[in-house]
Amino acid sequence: MVKRLPARDPTAVTVNDWLLYPTLRTYSLYSDNLFQAPRNGIASPGIGVTPGLVAVWTNGIHTTTLYGNLDRQVYPDANEVNTLDGRAGFSQRYEAMRDLNFTIDANYVRRTWASTLQSAIQVPQTAPLSTVVPNGNTPPPNGTTGSPTGQVVGQSTPATSSVLPLLVNPSNRYTGTFTVEKLFNRGILTLSGSAARTEYEGQGLPNNSSRTFTERAGFWLGPLFYIYSEGVVGNVALDATPTSTPVSTTSHRAVGGIGTSRIGLFRLSAYYGHQGSDSSGIGGHATAGGDVYGGRISYEPFRQWTLTGTVDITNNIASSSAATDLALALPGVVAVQIPTTASARIASASVQSSYEISQLWSADCLVSYSRIEYVDGTRLDNSWIFNGTLRYDIRRDTSLTWEYRYTNLQSNAPLVGSKSNYVSMGALYKF
Repeated sequence: MVKRLPARDPTAVTVNDWLLYPTLRTYSLYSDNLFQAPRNGIASPGIGVTPGLVAVWTNGIHTTTLYGNLDRQVYPDANEVNTLDGRAGFSQRYEAMRDLNFTIDANYVRRTWASTLQSAIQVPQTAPLSTVVPNGNTPPPNGTTGSPTGQVVGQSTPATSSVLPLLVNPSNRYTGTFTVEKLFNRGILTLSGSAARTEYEGQGLPNNSSRTFTERAGFWLGPLFYIYSEGVVGNVALDATPTSTPVSTTSHRAVGGIGTSRIGLFRLSAYYGHQGSDSSGIGGHATAGGDVYGGRISYEPFRQWTLTGTVDITNNIASSSAATDLALALPGVVAVQIPTTASARIASASVQSSYEISQLWSADCLVSYSRIEYVDGTRLDNSWIFNGTLRYDIRRDTSLTWEYRYTNLQSNAPLVGSKSNYVSMGALYKF
């Protein structure tokens, strides 16, 4: 059987057998507290420009992707925090069969700003690729996994963090990833392993080497219910510094859940699992961990509007309260990092709205709240985040975006709480 080549994309620039997707984004912004400082925060306007390029070659079985971008931000009132960030890499995908894919990805990431703690589970950023299921549908790039019939079988909740206290400490990160994806008649299984090296130019954070293994799977039990699992295990080895010894920490977060297809206007899912860490080098040996559980409900009153609510409870009971450079990997967005050696209960809830106003206008809104209660003390943190985005597609190759974000971290601990307002306007042009 002759394998049919994919159709040419009319939005791409064609050079021989390569499809090129060059973009240029320009934007302006203002923040009254750039680094989420508890006091004397940096307030400044800024301007930025981000050129990017993705190049794709494929013969239907083998697909090669080259990608890269540069992001330059200039702050007239605070030149000491100007940034020059970038990302470059390649991905090689081999479609052994229509339902079995192998992918190798390697990339380099440059960052000017860094968070005060490093994530205990360092999930890699891979190439900007999409998976096409056998019926020709492409699952949206938002963490949703699909079955071979194009149905949703699971909702990924990768460990991420955002709107965190920052500092200027340029870093270079090198990552290699290998992924296997297998589609079944009623489900999907994805396994991925990666290795990374991060080196900082400043002295505030130790260099580190990390390894990560992730698993995601989902299977339909029938027309109404599906089951899914998501697991990640990571090891971070921190280098020795003039004031500290090497530390090796292995962390995990694994959940299993059940969900439904659309019931009237609703979709439901719930999960339960465990997270934890095991460190050597923090005054000897230290462990931490606890149960995690939560759920998601989606409401779709009509095709253009989706309203999604999520709840997550993460427990972490630590055997040692020694200082660490690693933070818990939490789903969603939280305005504070919780050290892996802190005994805490984190309860988070969020509501997200996505509304396609018309063919030209769309709006997204997120409201997130987290309550962090430290078990071994009296400290209590409350994190509030609001983020709204409005997009206008002037034409197929040009769009305008407006964004506003409000962050409020309230704490009864001294020099922890902070507030910030962030606004931006940008234009994206696709050549």
